[in-house]
Amino acid sequence: MPSRRLPLATTLAVALALATPARAQAPEPAVPSDPLPVQEPAPEFQPVRPVDEPANPPEPAAPAPMPAPLPTAAPTAAEIPAAAPPPTEMPPLAVAAPLAALPAWAMSVVLLVGAFLAGLFGVLTAAQMRRGEAARRRRAVAITIATELETRLQAFEAVPLPPNAEAGVFFVSAITSLAGIDAGFRAAQADLHLLPGKLASHISVHYAAVQRVADFVKGQSLAAAIRMMQANRMGGYPCPDAGTMREAHVELGAAFRGLDKLVAALRAAAR
Repeated sequence: MPSRRLPLATTLAVALALATPARAQAPEPAVPSDPLPVQEPAPEFQPVRPVDEPANPPEPAAPAPMPAPLPTAAPTAAEIPAAAPPPTEMPPLAVAAPLAALPAWAMSVVLLVGAFLAGLFGVLTAAQMRRGEAARRRRAVAITIATELETRLQAFEAVPLPPNAEAGVFFVSAITSLAGIDAGFRAAQADLHLLPGKLASHISVHYAAVQRVADFVKGQSLAAAIRMMQANRMGGYPCPDAGTMREAHVELGAAFRGLDKLVAALRAAAR
């Protein structure tokens, strides 16, 4: 019995071993007996990344979502500014192009017309300036002579009437002084032609008549003085006789007749 069981047990063990798949056992790593020596880095060694930086850097956090904008009211048509239209500029060649396209004779005509218009404009401007200057001078002449005639009119009213001897002396002196009030007329005599023709002639006649009466009275007074010297009557008044003084006064009144109308006409011309 013992000899039979042993082979049976051995046979079962062999059969079980054949039925069970063989398990591959991984070889165990060989542990070196001595540790590897630590090598120092070379001077030209550049690490790819810092030693402290981890191999896998953390991914950046996703940005927080923006809050939704609040709803606003739509702007009205009055609040929206109207866009200004772009300025339209004409290129400089657009103006010169038509002139450049003209023939030579047309260009000559254009230049002649331009020169004529420029000359005409200059002539009109010069004439306008001359008219303005003449108007200013005419006003100055009218105001000067009108003021002087008013002064002479007041002086004529103060001339004494003859025929006594005392009045005769004052008569001669008054007429001589009256004829000397002519500074304004002498200053404006060169521009007297700027006044109307009849007005200028009346003014000239007035001054000439007064000067003629003054010369006549001074001549009569000189003749009376000579007669007094011939008669050895010293101490008297060398004045003309009564008839001569009356004639001179009448002629002087004729020279001042209508003088107020001349003054009014001069005032009107000075406006």
